[in-house]
Amino acid sequence: MKKFRLLLLALSIAGGMTTACHSTHNHEAQEEHEEHAAVEKQTYTIYDRNNRYELFFESTPFIENEKAELLVHVTRLPEYKPLQQGSLKLLHNNKLVASANQPEVPGIFHLAFSPKKTGPIDLKMELTDNGVPVLFPLKNINVYENHDAFHESQQEHHENAKAIAFLKEEAWKIDFAVAPVKEEPFFEIIKTSGEIMPAQGDEIVVTAKHRGTVLLGGTQLLSGEPVKKNEELMTLSASLLDGNLNQDYLKAKAAYDKASQNYERSKQLIDDRLITQTEFRSAEAEFKSAKAVYENISRFHTTKGERIVSPQNGFIKECLVSEGQFVQAGQALMVITQNRKLTLRADVPQKDYARLPSVFSANFITPYDQQVHSIDNLGGKKITFGKSTLDKTFFTPVYFEVKNTENLIPGSYVEVYLKAGSFKNALTIPLSSLMEEQGNFYVFVQKDGEEYLKRYITPGRNDGERLEVLSGLEAGERVVAQGAYRVKLASMSGTAPAHNHNH
Repeated sequence: MKKFRLLLLALSIAGGMTTACHSTHNHEAQEEHEEHAAVEKQTYTIYDRNNRYELFFESTPFIENEKAELLVHVTRLPEYKPLQQGSLKLLHNNKLVASANQPEVPGIFHLAFSPKKTGPIDLKMELTDNGVPVLFPLKNINVYENHDAFHESQQEHHENAKAIAFLKEEAWKIDFAVAPVKEEPFFEIIKTSGEIMPAQGDEIVVTAKHRGTVLLGGTQLLSGEPVKKNEELMTLSASLLDGNLNQDYLKAKAAYDKASQNYERSKQLIDDRLITQTEFRSAEAEFKSAKAVYENISRFHTTKGERIVSPQNGFIKECLVSEGQFVQAGQALMVITQNRKLTLRADVPQKDYARLPSVFSANFITPYDQQVHSIDNLGGKKITFGKSTLDKTFFTPVYFEVKNTENLIPGSYVEVYLKAGSFKNALTIPLSSLMEEQGNFYVFVQKDGEEYLKRYITPGRNDGERLEVLSGLEAGERVVAQGAYRVKLASMSGTAPAHNHNH
């Protein structure tokens, strides 16, 4: 292993490929090769069929009857972090030729292999992660007769484009991701703004039933605090003023007691046939009415005044009164929201009004976390769209209902990307891949596991999450989706690609 590390330190430029091995030299490496027969190296990058792992290895050339040292980097996707535990096997003709029971350091395995004959061979690497084997076929790996033959073959594959080196160890330390260029359906996009609002029926306004003074009991009723159904929120103290709860309670109790006594007496009299059925039914109805009024008032009456309780489980959206404030009957005291469903209102300018009937879904970006949320992923649907503009504006609203499964905040103003019309297939990449330079747009394309090319592109529409690419990329290529700025900094260092790993 120490010998291999020294060989890596001696290399100044490493080539890369996805389906074949490449290598380049700088001037000093060329002289060293001619004078000292310094060993070059080759690289190879492959993904498993489910795109859960990226396997990148660099090795000394495969020379007949000469041991090749392989340094294998295994990255877990999509989080783009090194594999912590697992084993790796190298197979030739389905026979085991090298293995490592665990990575030497997270994400890095060391293998050695001695090919027996020249020409193309097929190898396999078998990764075992948490007991699950994953196969990586390595097709048409060339085995050379000697180092001169290897060097001559690499000159044929030399690329003029300057590659940017960004090592796995650096990528693993940051939020980094590489994503494929996809050919997929892409819709017409209307970019606008909007607001997240509570869904109808999801909020209840708690009101005062009687006049009185607000007593919070020393508790602070803050926005966002959870409450349970029938949980006491505050008290409205009894007042000497007319219409207070104590007066109503005493009147209701007196009426109930009188009606109860009259009803009990009527039951005895009807048995003795001293009153008519009409008189008895009248006494019974009066009793039931007085009882209902009394029990309703009793539910909220205390010696301190009227108990104000939560009508449902949920959260306090807003407390509308303060300690010691005098309130009237019917006055709003608090808003309780369940926050289970929300309404997204998108405000569409008049120039796009004709396209509103074809709008069927949307993405939106929240300002507090800059995350892209999808109506479809939130189990949402389009409710309707306005037939006129909003008051004092030039916008027509479009409404969506969504389930609040991602802790969305009602009242937030959001950036909205409405999806409309029919789709067409388009090349797309993550919007986060896009970089800008003096009005020109570019991305970093992965040339090899640790090498990237700066590629200028022509961007099209975007839906807040993915970007349509009109030219500059091909389906299947991979671009840096996260961490592009760090690759840009690496490109500004002015150094040639080098693989001086410290393993």
